[in-house]
Amino acid sequence: MAILHITFNLATQGSMKLAIRQHHLQRDESVLSVHDDFSIGPLRSIEERKSWLTTHIFKDNDDQQLYDDMFGNWKKKIANLPCDMDVWIWYSQNAHEQIALRYVMSEFIQKCSMVYGIDATEGLKRIQPNMDIRHTGELSSEMLMKLRPDAKRFSVQECQQLAKEWEDIKEQPSTLRLWENGLQHVEEDALDALIIDSAKGLHVQHNEDWLMSTHIIAKIFETVDDYVGDDFVEYRLLKLVKQGLFEMKGDSTESHSYQVKLR
Repeated sequence: MAILHITFNLATQGSMKLAIRQHHLQRDESVLSVHDDFSIGPLRSIEERKSWLTTHIFKDNDDQQLYDDMFGNWKKKIANLPCDMDVWIWYSQNAHEQIALRYVMSEFIQKCSMVYGIDATEGLKRIQPNMDIRHTGELSSEMLMKLRPDAKRFSVQECQQLAKEWEDIKEQPSTLRLWENGLQHVEEDALDALIIDSAKGLHVQHNEDWLMSTHIIAKIFETVDDYVGDDFVEYRLLKLVKQGLFEMKGDSTESHSYQVKLR
């Protein structure tokens, strides 16, 4: 039986393609990635979403073009999906992948393919109980192969429920969502205090006034239990610069080309 694997970041897609090659499964299996971060930005319509991403997240036209190309590829692929192809959705317990799971289910609810899910967070409890991940992109190709036995077919009722939850989620006006014992819609500035505290700690730790923005972003990634994309943290950091809480020197269009300092 042919299988289409759906992943929610490019790292998982790459690891899955490697696993398929290593186990000589290319004839029967393929991988498609949904290139987006569903934990941020409005979800009500693609037009509103792209406008928000263009204003706050995309750094240049290349980012915009990549988003458009991959979204177009995604829509074309699922529109032409054969009925005899099984769909395996890979996800873990974070806001982005949980919302993405519900979005994908809304796309497949009217299709004839059988849909399976692999919850990597749950699967790791069986094969690597001491390992914690924030998203599936942290898993190697070897680990993904070990999780394959955890594929569970969604019932019609489960598919319908997840698709309904997508309809409810996308109508919420929030532009930041976190996973804390379930999906939480929070204010867009919910991480600002943590960004400031992280900068204070790094100032003391390194005994330096000026900090690379990438160091602050990495600190946030270490601190927050949920997966939060680098681009959103950087957007909020630059927002704090505009508000006068940080000073900045360098070129803010390139993450490695500027530094910030708490006022």
